Amino acid sequence: MILEIQHETTISYASPVREWLCELRMEPASDRGQRCHSFRISTGLSHPVANYRDGFGNSVHHFNLLAPPQKVRILAASIVETEESAVGPVASQVTFPETGPLGWDLPLQTLDYMSLRGPVRRTPLLEPLRTALVPRPRTRVGVWVCQVAEQIRSQFEYARDVTDASSPIDHILTHGKGVCQDFTHLMIAMLRSWGVPARYVSGYIHRPNRESQSHAWCEVWLPDVGWTGYDPTNGCPIGGEFVKTAIGRDFSDVPPNKGIYLGSGEERIEVRVATRTLERMPSLGWHEELAPLDAPVQTVVHAVNYQADADGDQQQ
Repeated sequence: MILEIQHETTISYASPVREWLCELRMEPASDRGQRCHSFRISTGLSHPVANYRDGFGNSVHHFNLLAPPQKVRILAASIVETEESAVGPVASQVTFPETGPLGWDLPLQTLDYMSLRGPVRRTPLLEPLRTALVPRPRTRVGVWVCQVAEQIRSQFEYARDVTDASSPIDHILTHGKGVCQDFTHLMIAMLRSWGVPARYVSGYIHRPNRESQSHAWCEVWLPDVGWTGYDPTNGCPIGGEFVKTAIGRDFSDVPPNKGIYLGSGEERIEVRVATRTLERMPSLGWHEELAPLDAPVQTVVHAVNYQADADGDQQQ
């Protein structure tokens, strides 16, 4: 599947800002499941945009604005080719032992994805779910991973405005509701608590005849298949409609945009995401002929108050 993706972020301030530093993790990855053929960032401003790879291998674009306008529009556009196959964790044949821990000889690349930290933290509230999903001896680990995801999908309700970007798993466990970020954090906590490496993935999901959106899901490491993805929100393995942009231990490692500003104004962030399928690869000038964005606006941050310092500065 060939997908064109547009991710528009509009950031506005109630009063002038003296300086703004921004990081973007919006460039789709290229791996065995997808290939990013082209990527462009435009802001309408004359300033350089630099790029580096973070410690997880994600592409990060960043720029610094002195005395920026009170409204900045960032458009990230990409062309991505994805694989249609969606086998997922069930491809693994490894099983839980008769007794004791898994006893895997984990490669170095997985160790970052074993600890319970940040929003994916240890909490007594997780114990009822762990008890309900105790893996049986000789059960295939990949099958159990899918059972964990299905239990989360069936037990918890998808609902916006219940949690936020910094919410630990305690919140979804308490309220019984959350968004894809919370479903993914909860799945990661379950898998890690039983010794299975799991990592957070941010990206997009293309939904024909429905609005596309930013999305999050889980990747699990299994000895005989490596990293493989599963979406606990929709209860399915990762296929051609999913586009990966970044991986990390949890959401705090992979926010699409992250920044800091100096000023006393309140900030408002609005996001629109649109995807469409293409029959073939576009021309080299594809970014000059993008289709008009026809997607609902989601307000991510609205009228956020920060503690000002002695000079009236605020930071995000």
